[in-house]
Amino acid sequence: MVFTNSIKFWSICLLLLCSIPTAFAQRTITPADEQQISALIYRWNAVLNAEKGVQSDSLYADKVKWYGEEMTSQTVISNIHDFLNKNKQYDQSIVDKIKIQIYDRFDIDKNTDILRVNFVKQAGLTSDKQQYYPAEFLVKKGANGWRIVSETDNITQANQNKDLAYLVAKGKFDGKNSSYAWMTEENPLTGGACLGDEDGSYACQCNLWNSNLKIQPVKIRQCLVGAVETIKDLDGSGRDRVALIPDWWSSAWRVVYLYDIQQGQWIKTMPSFSMHISLQEGTTADALFQPDAQHPGMVKVTDVDIDENSGLPELKVETRKLWELK
Repeated sequence: MVFTNSIKFWSICLLLLCSIPTAFAQRTITPADEQQISALIYRWNAVLNAEKGVQSDSLYADKVKWYGEEMTSQTVISNIHDFLNKNKQYDQSIVDKIKIQIYDRFDIDKNTDILRVNFVKQAGLTSDKQQYYPAEFLVKKGANGWRIVSETDNITQANQNKDLAYLVAKGKFDGKNSSYAWMTEENPLTGGACLGDEDGSYACQCNLWNSNLKIQPVKIRQCLVGAVETIKDLDGSGRDRVALIPDWWSSAWRVVYLYDIQQGQWIKTMPSFSMHISLQEGTTADALFQPDAQHPGMVKVTDVDIDENSGLPELKVETRKLWELK
């Protein structure tokens, strides 16, 4: 039995870990591009911090999508100045490395001359109301250099567009305080974006963030940003959980994680397990977890394993206990 289980385990591992990134149509991002785009974002940050001598007139393209609304660059700049005049104590900072990549690595038709920029910012109207936010920009190079054509964050996107709701989860993950959770990704060799044609892309990892500054992000290995979903009422404690279904370059296998916040930190609340996106097409995370009414504190989990006889993936339901820190 141990030998058989080992075969199944390594079969799944080979599918997950040895799926070398396939060749996607990538726009070449040169070191000069990275330097200029990073400088643009840091200049934007300086403008939002009302630093003296920093000009805002070269930040945006003529037409901008600003937190979901189409407007001119002049209107955006005017809005920023009005906001800063009304909120003198506003402060923000960029707290992780700026990630620059093509607009959509899996949809060739969407890859034009626009690049996507992601980073986490810390911001607040006063020092005691600061939170983390998952910022997202789109930039385009014109005759006068790189300019911002879209500015938003994943929380705003999830609230405005149900098709993007998977980017962010909201819940009381510590059982008391409402907060947001999301994933970011990085190439561990470069610290930058995960690009399919460079060294280290097969080892890309994610960070699970929380909007609360006191909750430090936790790393998830072999991961690209995927679905983040709130799971409620698993044990009647009032504590929400966040389910993560990271993406990957290829293969239909995915690993599912369940986390909550205990003692001021993200805690993995049960062993991770497998799902198969072809076998479970359209399945959302909340369908994978169901409270076991007959056994309080236990959860029924829909897992996928390899059938010993056919060698094909099959669904199975297991009952698991939620882990708690003592």
